[in-house]
Amino acid sequence: MKTAARTRMSNPEFRGRIGAARRDITPPVGIHSRTWGSAVHDVAEGVHRPLLATCLALGDLNGGNELFLITLDALVFWSLAADRIRSSVERQCGLRPEQVIFHPSHSHSTPFLDARHLNQLGGDLIGPYLEGMPSLCCELIREARKCAVAATLSWGYGRCSLAFNRDALDAHTGKDICGLNLLESADDTVLVGRAADAQGRIIATLVNYACHPVSLGGGNRMLSPDYIGAMREVVERDTGNAPCLFLHGASGDLTPRRSYEPGTDAADQNGRELGYAALATLASLFPPGEQLEYEGIEESGTALGRWRLHAKPHVSEVIAARTVTARLQVRPMPTRREIQARLAVATERYEIERLERALGRRDKVGDGDSNSLDFSLWRLGDAFIVSTPAEPYSRFQMELRKEFPDAAIAVLNLSDGTTTYLPQPSAFERDVYQSRIALYEPRSLELVTSAASRAIADMAQ
Repeated sequence: MKTAARTRMSNPEFRGRIGAARRDITPPVGIHSRTWGSAVHDVAEGVHRPLLATCLALGDLNGGNELFLITLDALVFWSLAADRIRSSVERQCGLRPEQVIFHPSHSHSTPFLDARHLNQLGGDLIGPYLEGMPSLCCELIREARKCAVAATLSWGYGRCSLAFNRDALDAHTGKDICGLNLLESADDTVLVGRAADAQGRIIATLVNYACHPVSLGGGNRMLSPDYIGAMREVVERDTGNAPCLFLHGASGDLTPRRSYEPGTDAADQNGRELGYAALATLASLFPPGEQLEYEGIEESGTALGRWRLHAKPHVSEVIAARTVTARLQVRPMPTRREIQARLAVATERYEIERLERALGRRDKVGDGDSNSLDFSLWRLGDAFIVSTPAEPYSRFQMELRKEFPDAAIAVLNLSDGTTTYLPQPSAFERDVYQSRIALYEPRSLELVTSAASRAIADMAQ
């Protein structure tokens, strides 16, 4: 039996006021930047590529109902000052919490600016670096708001083979390791957004891809945005130098082809691969506000189906934001006192690093047996941005995109703070890093996915 043919093809879109602004946020060389347990250095010795902060302002055509996405070249949204930065920015700019998302790239070659590093080598540079962040973010918001113009944000899905599954086994011992697993397929989806004004000039691009920025490992001594730097260079070079914002997807189980290397050439190669994949996807988008429609048969040597571009009858101007909450059960873990006792006698640097991280995880969930995971959900016309403070496995974004095939679903990891990994249940049957340090029970990924799905369905009405 023949099925009914679809007669139009279009990109998910949003029409409103859009503006972008950017600042250099490269920390000073010499700042404490030891983020790997295997590293033998403590401070940054140079800069591979500059670290950047970029703000995208989005609002309705009347200039109201504004949302601000601030992307940062940072390992996490600086735990040492995140609450202070956020509250200061909200107060100075007159914003509600749901109106702004702080989204780090998660490059592991940027400093982990934590209170425990203040008294270590290079730690004296952390405070001054963070002190200027609230005013810098406010400047970004004001500039992006000021330059916002009527524009259309169009989205399209593409493919990039940079990411690999990283729940691997050592070939000689059978030990669970965090590395390339060539036996499992990885989510290769790249989602690209293009913001263009009424004349078709690109204002900004957004590249949403799930792959841990760990091209560079413990042997690297340079401050670096990792592969994001070269990716931006490639995309911006072909889009009139319009700012490119990297949106780090659900990459809890994904790593790049070249990982943990000491030389920056690995980051540049990985970044170029993603950059060209993003450009290919960008080239597939229709002109803003247009769609491809079937016009009928054109008789030739055979019956040809004729498709042509036409203006859309309507481009959605809906813009909305909300906070979604999932209640999760905390896994059994050592108490704060037990961790501190082990830390007091630890001598190996990697062991100290692991115990300090364990102490941070205990602090995140407190002493109770359950905790709330709050995350942001934005609707921008036909697209949704799902932004969590966790690191879900890629199944999270795959299931949401499967459930809402006509929408663009951008998933963001580690926004507005850092909490925990959300591995898929099968990962808890092994001794993989992500499940070993996960704060919540194995069903947590399913519960967060369900909460996000319900909220998207509700906002789509």
